[in-house]
Parts: sequence; C-alpha cells; structure tokens
Amino acid sequence: MNQKTTMTTDVKIGDLVRISTKVHQQGIPKDRTGLVIKRLETVIDYMDTTKQPTDVWLVQFTNGKIMKFHDMWIEIIRSA
Repeated sequence: MNQKTTMTTDVKIGDLVRISTKVHQQGIPKDRTGLVIKRLETVIDYMDTTKQPTDVWLVQFTNGKIMKFHDMWIEIIRSA
C-alpha cells in the first residue's frame, strides 16, 4: 500500500513521520519511521534568556533510538 507523505514545516508532537532518504545517519532503521516526541528550544540572545522554539525535533524510531532532525528532513506520514 502506498502512503502519501508530504515534506512540511507543520510538524507536531505525536506525528508519525519518515526521515528523508537524503539523510544518512547511523542508527536510523531501514523503514526510517518514527514518532515526533519533542520540539527543541534555544536561547537566541544572551540578554534575553527566554527559550525560543527551533525547527529541530526529536524523533523516536521504531528501533527505540531517539535522534534530532531539522523539519526540512521530516516527512509526515500521519498527523497527530
């Protein structure tokens, strides 16, 4: 069965995703499928320590490994 996937920046926690085949990182399972578990944040300015959301997400894969990816490499299979 072919599932349609789309490259998007509308990633949300709980989305079922696939990482693009253009990404080569040790530990990614063959099916490249995982669940988005967290959006990373960072401090932009040392004078303002308020954390700001980034476009980087933590993905937990079917093999249990957790890795971080920029949303440009994330294909949503099923939205949460």
